[in-house]
Formats: sequence, C-alpha cells, structure tokens
Amino acid sequence: MYSLPSQAMRPLSLSPCLTRSSYLRFRILSSLSLPPIFHNSQTRLSFSKNYTRPHLFIRNCTSITAKPSSEFNRNRTQDAPDEKLRALRELFSRPGVNIDAYIIPSQDAHQSEFIAECYMRRAYISGFTGSAGTAVVTKDKAALWTDGRYFLQAEKQLSSSWILMRSGNHGVPTTFEWLNDVLAPGGRVGIDPFLFSSDAAEELKEAIAKKNHELVYLYDLNLVDVIWKESRPKPPNKPIRVHALKYAGLDVASKLSSLRSDLVDAGSSAIVISMLDEIAWLLNLRGSDVPHSPVMYAYLIVEMDRAKLFVDDSKVTPDVMDHLKNAGVELRPYNSILSEIKSLAAQGAQLWLDPSSVNAAIMNTYEIAIEKYLTSNNNKKSKTKMHTDTTGQSGGPAGVFRTSPIAFSKAVKNSAELEGMLNSHLRY
Repeated sequence: MYSLPSQAMRPLSLSPCLTRSSYLRFRILSSLSLPPIFHNSQTRLSFSKNYTRPHLFIRNCTSITAKPSSEFNRNRTQDAPDEKLRALRELFSRPGVNIDAYIIPSQDAHQSEFIAECYMRRAYISGFTGSAGTAVVTKDKAALWTDGRYFLQAEKQLSSSWILMRSGNHGVPTTFEWLNDVLAPGGRVGIDPFLFSSDAAEELKEAIAKKNHELVYLYDLNLVDVIWKESRPKPPNKPIRVHALKYAGLDVASKLSSLRSDLVDAGSSAIVISMLDEIAWLLNLRGSDVPHSPVMYAYLIVEMDRAKLFVDDSKVTPDVMDHLKNAGVELRPYNSILSEIKSLAAQGAQLWLDPSSVNAAIMNTYEIAIEKYLTSNNNKKSKTKMHTDTTGQSGGPAGVFRTSPIAFSKAVKNSAELEGMLNSHLRY
C-alpha cells in the first residue's frame, strides 16, 4: 500500500504535556507491571521513591478528519499532453466512425477478466494496469472507472489528463450517467461490439437513449488498436494440449451428446459457445493463451450432427487434431465466426445464445441475418398464409436466449474431477 503524507492518517500520538482543552487525560495504572522478560532476569529496574508517575494523553478522536485519497494528488504538477488521447480523438472524425465518445472496457471478446497482453487495450490507453476498469474518452474529457481494490493504484498510474471515478462511492456517476451529463443531446457513442456482452451493450444502449444518444457498433476496427500500431504485442500462439481422459473423467463424444440433448429440449438447432473455460471443458483441451489460466482463444459452434472450433490452427498440434477428428469437431479460422453465424442464419438455424456472455457483435450479426432470412421468406410466400404458433406470432427461426447449459454441466463434478480436486491440494 502506498504511504499517505497526511497528518490525519498518522497513529494517535502520546504526549506528556498537552492542554486539557484538546485532549483527554488518562492516568496510568497505580502500579507498573514489568514485561515477562524482566521477571527472571538478574537485571532489575529500580525506581526512586520520589518517582512521579507520568500522565499519558491521547488525542480526542472527534478532532480527526480523513481526507479523500484524491486530495493527495491535488497539487501535483500538470503532466504533458497525453499523445495517446490526442491520437485517439483524431480518429473520432474519421469517415465511417464519426463519434463523440468511445468506451474501452477491460474484457476481451470472450468477456474474460484476465486476458492476453495483446487485448489489454484499456491498460494501454490509460496507463492503469489493474484487472478491472472501464475507460471513457470524449472529445475533451477522459475518465476511468474502477473498484475499491484499485483506487490507490489508479491514482498513482493515471496522468492528470484522466478523471478517476471511484465506482461504488457515494455520488460517483455510472458511465451511462456521466455520458448523459457531459455529451450534448444526440451524441454518438462508439464501442467495439466484440468487447461487450449482448446484455451489457443493450443496457448501455437503453441508458444513453434517455438523452437521445446513439450507440455505434464499430465492427471493422478497434480505435485503440489503430494507435497501438506495431508496438502492440502479438496474439498468443502457444500449442494447445489434450486434457487426458483420466483427469477429465468423461470423453468429448459423451459431453457433446449430452449437450445435443439440451438443444433438442430447448428447440434449438445449434449453440454458440464463447466462454473460454466452457470450450476447454467441453472439448477436453487446455491452452496457455492467458497467464495462469489453462484456456485458449476460440469459439465453438455445436450443431446436431457436427461441431466447429474457431481457433488459430497454428496452435493445433497433430495430437490435438486427431483428438478433435475423433470427436467429430472441424477446424475453422478464429476470425471467421461472424461469417459462419450469417451462414447459419441464412439456413434458418435457431441458435442458442447466452446474452450474458456472447458478445454483441455475434448477437447483432445473428439478429440482422435472421431478419433478412424472414423478410426474404415472407416475400417468397407473400400469397401463402404463414404458420402461426399458439401465441399468434408468425412462425420461423428465432434465437434461444438463455444461460449456457455447459455452465451447469461442468459444475457437477464426476469422480475423476473430484479426485483431481483433492489431489491438487496435496503436497509431497
């Protein structure tokens, strides 16, 4: 913890000569007790008969006031203009962008809190390296929200170009409230839709709409990546490995079979999985893309008769390739996920999507593609009465939006997993 140069933060001090008006007087005990170290020692402490007991005084606690930690940096020298912020703001007026504010969250495209270095965009633009936080940049302001774990760290790392928003403290606005306050009505707020869950993007959209602001999805470029340029770290490419059956306890084919039963029960024809831990568990694979986490960057789509893993194939070893083929899993390029979503929607697939984890780019792509599919079919059958369900609504494909069933399946540990959990705590 950083030291705080404030008198108010120092311990209560003792003094032998302080006035009654400022302090409470306490007399020491009538007899002094020696600490145990002296009881059996030949060395004795002796006191004069004329010894006068001292008086101890302690400050009155009511006179102490604690300053907010932000005041300690109030008099710091003004930093030089932030070149990263200047470069970022220049992109706001680029054709195809045209925004008034840009939000940079901490997460990657899979909503992970702990991420690979190449995806640490919020840390790059702000200088704040804590694991949680959200940066918001307008044309003339920049603010960062973080929680109580990181207040002191953020104060130290943020330059004077940034406003620190202490999330959870009384009177601190949310990102939505702040944007509604600082932007003129009718502003355009840009985000990278890959970095927001569908739920989070919808919440943001509804909140800023109160001031007639528009949420703008910038699919084709991340503005921070544009200014990061060549100094941006390369994506991780360490090899994926197979998680042995003796540790997994259940083979991939059995897990996929169970998942497909869930799809049938939900009336879905396929599921899109984006959470990295769910993919690793379902396919009995482990990776090293994120420090201290055995996961690899990938998406997975499981249909009734096939499965497709979207991953950088340079990380796929021959052993992993054989493992996936045996389970009926095909490989696809990591960045082709949106084109596959469009393709499935064009076939009328009813995708299971978890809006709390699937990013807004995937969700929005599916919804637009399904709308096109339905419009096209309606035009072809304009003279034919469409089937209606019991609610009176037109029949046709629609997404199944609910929590991923894998979260529940992997929470129920089999005997091999339980044994592994116990063995992991043993020390030899």
